[in-house]
Amino acid sequence: MRHPLFALAIVAVAATGFALAADPPLRPAPDEEAWNLLPKKNPPLPAWAKVLVTPLPKTTGAMLDLDRIHRAENPLGAALAAKLRWVAADALGCEYARRAAEADLRRAKLTEAEVDEFVLETRPPTEGEKALFKFARKVTKAAYTLTDAEFAAVLKVYGPELTCAAVHTVAFANFQCRIVMALGVAPESAGGVPPLPIPLDPVLRAKVVAPPRPDWAGLADAKQPRVSVRFHWAEDDDESPDVFAAVDRQKERKSRIPLPGKERFAHLPPPAKAQAEAIAWMTVSAGYQPKMTDAWFAALRAFQSEARLDRVFSNSLFWVVTRTNECFY
Repeated sequence: MRHPLFALAIVAVAATGFALAADPPLRPAPDEEAWNLLPKKNPPLPAWAKVLVTPLPKTTGAMLDLDRIHRAENPLGAALAAKLRWVAADALGCEYARRAAEADLRRAKLTEAEVDEFVLETRPPTEGEKALFKFARKVTKAAYTLTDAEFAAVLKVYGPELTCAAVHTVAFANFQCRIVMALGVAPESAGGVPPLPIPLDPVLRAKVVAPPRPDWAGLADAKQPRVSVRFHWAEDDDESPDVFAAVDRQKERKSRIPLPGKERFAHLPPPAKAQAEAIAWMTVSAGYQPKMTDAWFAALRAFQSEARLDRVFSNSLFWVVTRTNECFY
């Protein structure tokens, strides 16, 4: 019996019409044309991405990459990262994010019984997890109340690199929960949507054009009902504190986490290196978790380029948020 590959060779020769010329007789089809002739199925997108993609396509792409890194490439591991995201979502009452985290726990090979034990708290967590979950809830609800001792308990178990990853994970969970809740995004069907398996093509993403934005001058002239809001640093304050004095006191504090060595920034381009060496939180983040930090800034830059917010408006909004959260920064 002849080898099956012999039959394949006969088919190949027949396809060329027996003309074995120097130029290949079969033209390679372009990628798009080839895919049009083959079965294909695009990976499903999370509901929040479908809501954001029309007004903010580049931002949505960057957020999908950020989502993938936190869920599929998290240094904490898929299971612990999902648990942290669940704790933050539970503290905020975000059903969408709770379900997504539970689905990721199942993808991390936890059984239904193990997921239930975690969600219902029927099995006590390890001492390390207990400190980490307490940290996540406190940072989510009132980060300014976190004590040095509570942070030290996490650092002792997980070390600087994983503790930094935990901070980024909780921050990402808060960011995503607030977007989902503000937009009123409903949870997906049972099982949720897994993270994208590969990064999005940066070249194609750069070519995407965002829809036109209204002119800020016109928005400033728009007539809206006047709203009077007074913000306080804390409900029990008798009077507003001296902000500059508070910042000076903060500068005198010792860092809760040891700073990484400058050799970690040697590979960075000059602007990023200068930032990492000059700004304390960038020193820690870029030193211990550069991938998470890069993904966050990619999303931030995409949003800034697409949204084109008025500088005074965006900084005022940032001030309102930081003051509401009692954040010295």
